[in-house]
Amino acid sequence: MARAAMACRGTRVPAGVPEEPEAWPLYFFLSYARADSSGEPYLEKFYRDLRAEVRLRAGASDARTVGFFDLRTIEPGQAWSTEIGAALARCRTFIAMCSPTFFASEYCGREWTAFDERLRSASTGGHGRPALLLPVIWMPLRDPPEALVQLQYDHVELGKTYAQNGLRYLLQLERNHDEYQEFLVALSTRIVRLAHESPLPPGRETRGLSQVPNMFRAVSPAPPGDDTGPARPSGPGTPSDDPRSGPDLISDPGSDSEPTPDPEPTPDSDSASQGGPSRVTFVLASASVREIAALRQHLDFYGSDFDEWMPYHPSHRGRVCVMAQMVAAQQGMSSVITRLDDSVSDLLERSKARNEIVILLVDMWAAKLDDFRLALKKYDQRNEPTSGVLVPFNPEDAETRANFQHLKETLTSALRNNVMRQDKLFRTEIRSREEFDQALVQIIVDSQARIFDLQEVLRPPRRQQSRGLPRLDGP
Repeated sequence: MARAAMACRGTRVPAGVPEEPEAWPLYFFLSYARADSSGEPYLEKFYRDLRAEVRLRAGASDARTVGFFDLRTIEPGQAWSTEIGAALARCRTFIAMCSPTFFASEYCGREWTAFDERLRSASTGGHGRPALLLPVIWMPLRDPPEALVQLQYDHVELGKTYAQNGLRYLLQLERNHDEYQEFLVALSTRIVRLAHESPLPPGRETRGLSQVPNMFRAVSPAPPGDDTGPARPSGPGTPSDDPRSGPDLISDPGSDSEPTPDPEPTPDSDSASQGGPSRVTFVLASASVREIAALRQHLDFYGSDFDEWMPYHPSHRGRVCVMAQMVAAQQGMSSVITRLDDSVSDLLERSKARNEIVILLVDMWAAKLDDFRLALKKYDQRNEPTSGVLVPFNPEDAETRANFQHLKETLTSALRNNVMRQDKLFRTEIRSREEFDQALVQIIVDSQARIFDLQEVLRPPRRQQSRGLPRLDGP
């Protein structure tokens, strides 16, 4: 009876699934970065409002057949829930809540890939690719990534204020209430129309997270001037950089295929003469295995040089310098890597003059070494408002957990001014690779905003014609 009723409404039920509402096709799947909803009610409110609007326009009798929004926090290392995989296999549209954090998220990239594969399958046999992947700008993006630009989606049709400032802005201010309601009507109408006019066959199987590559890591960034070989693709059908999905995009230290971090440019190099907030220097307070052996017993996290530190080993075997440069590349930025030493004040002075960003990546163990501790204090004395600090913490590292309080006190003593500032550019206890990416994106975005606010940025000449917003060519 249930299957027959669905058929009468033009809704397809995946073969072999139970006839309960939870197994019926969904009108939309809402994909979002967990960090974008942390401590805020806006994303959940939007989901509930959108579900109500879609339900009314579709004439659905059960809310469980309308939308999917995962309220749980799924930490890296856990299996992708069967519920998420099933929802991706049966949803008819995919709502991507686009933000800088979204495009730095492993899980959002994998959810995007899972739905994109269904779209590519539906476009075989001479059929056009259905325009069922619908981006929603949660927070504005300075340079939309290629995956978003290719959709040719027109955001102006959903409201001018939304197109300029993003959906979060509409939800934040009471004065935007009417425009928010108009946005809901326009988007829900589009979802229902597309779901019925361009029906998408359900996926044949539910795949686990380890089997789905991250769409946003399409190419492993090579350092400028590197002509040792072609970049390695990691799109659909190729290995992901997640340690649970086979070979890493970032190989073990010493591997020939691992990207090499960019060294710090010399003062007279061409790259050094080009400043601006699209350039970042990552300063590593990390030591070699020989240096750190004087402090701790477990040394699997370290290599023969400072840039071989792997803070999230064994869950993720990527070097922190490569992880950082990949995030910067995704934000359209150039970056260099250098070791923290007593010349940090000079580095900060040069970067300030060029309006460039400096971000410290700190190993708490290294802060116990005299040279690093003194350099950290020099950095702290400057107390630069546009510079950030990020401190990874690996919950699988039993030795660090056992000594955490002492390590934290040592670091706090060295960076007292930064700690007292209680600044969002000072991020500690970053517990996973995904959280690292999200935190780093936020530090970069906030640092750029502060440079602009201080009106010290070197602004490029105005273009005669601004880049137009993408337009939707689909139905």
